Amino acid sequence: MKIFLLTPIYATTTEGAGATPVVHYFAKEWVKLGHEVYVYNLRAKFPSLYYWVGKRFQHQINNKLGMLIPTEMPHDEKYEAEGVKVQCVCLKKFKPHSEYSPKEINKAVEAISEGCRIYGVPDVFIGHWENPQLEVLNRLKSMFDRPTALVLHTNIFNLAANVVSGLKNIDYLGFRNINSQKDFESKYFKPKNSFIAYSGVSSLFIKSGESFKPSFFEKNKNFVFVGSLIARKFPLAIVEALNKAYCGNGWHMKFIGDGGEKASVEQFATGNGLGDNVEFTGRIARESIIEHLKQSQFFVMISQYEVFGLVYLEAMALGLIPIGSRNEGIDGIIVDGENGFLCEAGNVDELAQIFAKISNLPLSELERISENAKKTAMEFTDAKVAERYIKDIRK
Repeated sequence: MKIFLLTPIYATTTEGAGATPVVHYFAKEWVKLGHEVYVYNLRAKFPSLYYWVGKRFQHQINNKLGMLIPTEMPHDEKYEAEGVKVQCVCLKKFKPHSEYSPKEINKAVEAISEGCRIYGVPDVFIGHWENPQLEVLNRLKSMFDRPTALVLHTNIFNLAANVVSGLKNIDYLGFRNINSQKDFESKYFKPKNSFIAYSGVSSLFIKSGESFKPSFFEKNKNFVFVGSLIARKFPLAIVEALNKAYCGNGWHMKFIGDGGEKASVEQFATGNGLGDNVEFTGRIARESIIEHLKQSQFFVMISQYEVFGLVYLEAMALGLIPIGSRNEGIDGIIVDGENGFLCEAGNVDELAQIFAKISNLPLSELERISENAKKTAMEFTDAKVAERYIKDIRK
């Protein structure tokens, strides 16, 4: 199967450390499965001032918003990464989140059309994110009479009318979790063909979990959080709930990451005599996170507007019991009481009740939930989710 994959975000040399590789995870696995994959990275190119501001205030912006700001101006380039042929096509834009001009859309269409002439017309055009992929996909569909697929990553409640109209022309609509799909169908329309494009756990975490089991014998309960310490992830609520459930006894909370809410958590911990219970590591390399996870038994993150949350599955691959948000991206993968627990996003009282419940569970029950968590993660490896993605489209 020949696939042309369109995305505004791809882990290139110019996007810098921290750029999300989620689309590349799919692409490289498709190549391993024998598919022919060509990626068109349709990247926004802003005036030079944008990158100066990004470089000067990168840390502050990341801490406040939890998002990566480009610090270097991108350029058109071609390269190959793990068998995937990638072409970066830079499209001029003056304002973030704005629409592209017809001239820039034409540039993208022409670049991909040239690819069709060189490599042959693909069996399917797939896009991730709607801007500018939606307009480009609909143009390509009319030109080459091939099916199109688009995976939505953003908040589906704020889609403009022209976007909703354009989505009706797409043959296969993909969602990052089952709740996003339900919300979309209730607000807009039910697609003729739809699928869930889950992210997959890397082999690094799977292999690390094969011979590891968390120790639930320990007197202290060790919790861990991995992510940006920003308001919508409610790091302060976690410490407040722990203090409410256990006071200062028998627990330790480790935050892996950084962000603007760190100061609030530190202030609460200091003010309540919890300085020894709360630890901050700052941002650390992904491969180093595994060793920190192995020092814990529970992963907790009750964030809002979480499209998916791969970190839950990475922790589950090691047998950690996850506590996630109800009606968010991980709901449906975490089944409350079976392979983890679910809590309303940011709800201190409910989270405290879950912590108290954990304390009263027998060892056999904790081990059962832990083992179920690990089994769940095994069903969401990079290879399995990439294969399901293509099978869903082929159906």
